[in-house]
Amino acid sequence: MDFFFNELSVKQAEHPEIAKQWMSDLLRLYKTAYQRGFKRLITPQNILSEFLAPNYTFSHWLKDVDNDSRSLFITQATHPPFAEDVLEKKADDGSRLFEFSYNDKITKGLGAACLVGSLSVSFDNSPEWDKTSISIRAVYFSDEEEDIIEEDEDVKHSCKLNHLEFLKKWIETVNKPPIPNGKILCLKQKEFFPHLVFCKDIEAQISHLHENHAEFIQIKKRLFEINNCCADWQTGMFDIEIMPSKVSPESDSRLKKLKTELTILCPDGTKRLFSLHSRYTPGAGRIYFFPDEKKRIIYIGYIGEKII
Repeated sequence: MDFFFNELSVKQAEHPEIAKQWMSDLLRLYKTAYQRGFKRLITPQNILSEFLAPNYTFSHWLKDVDNDSRSLFITQATHPPFAEDVLEKKADDGSRLFEFSYNDKITKGLGAACLVGSLSVSFDNSPEWDKTSISIRAVYFSDEEEDIIEEDEDVKHSCKLNHLEFLKKWIETVNKPPIPNGKILCLKQKEFFPHLVFCKDIEAQISHLHENHAEFIQIKKRLFEINNCCADWQTGMFDIEIMPSKVSPESDSRLKKLKTELTILCPDGTKRLFSLHSRYTPGAGRIYFFPDEKKRIIYIGYIGEKII
């Protein structure tokens, strides 16, 4: 899987030597991430013209460094696809667009990492980036104004080598062999998600999705989160607070209204009322699940758009 450079971490250092150290640290981070399964470092298209210090751009830096560093950065970070290309490709249905922002600033690298479900990396030049997860604002919208949806999304992030160590379990998960489409996901469900049990209709709900669908990427991300949390569930009730993404139960009024739709037959022959759900975007996506406290497994009852 490719990973993405956060262009918002670019700022002008007081002196080119400081900027050189930032670049050196970034390349060291890249090499370690590569060893852990990531491939190319994707940058925004015009990265070479950005200033690292007064009168000192990325292009100037390329002329100052050794051949190995120059070659590594040129081959890995300055060729298509760029972050803009990834964002455009994921809007493949022609009607959906994406906009991502961080502190009211448009972000390409963090946004692309969010859509793909991958890692973002920054310069180690500010406490602002010294974290393993960054919250961004995501806006998804189509040709119809009522379809505009705004969500806060968390993007896995690193600017230090110890961040990669902290994210080790997550990195192992995202760099597993790719799941190309919904049919394969269902066929190999026990292999990919050993702690989850899919109800009958799940295959029909996701079999049409493939790896270029932004929804499919987010669905996989949420399923891995649920599976991993279930793996760590040892005693008592399932604690939704440990979930990395927002999980909530349905309101009493919606449960009453949608009792028929949310009462789902599980593979063990028992009908259960599904209330807990994880959200995914783009769109108002929902994954309804039911933790079984006796078996320590989680049933997945529904994956799709919000039930109205």
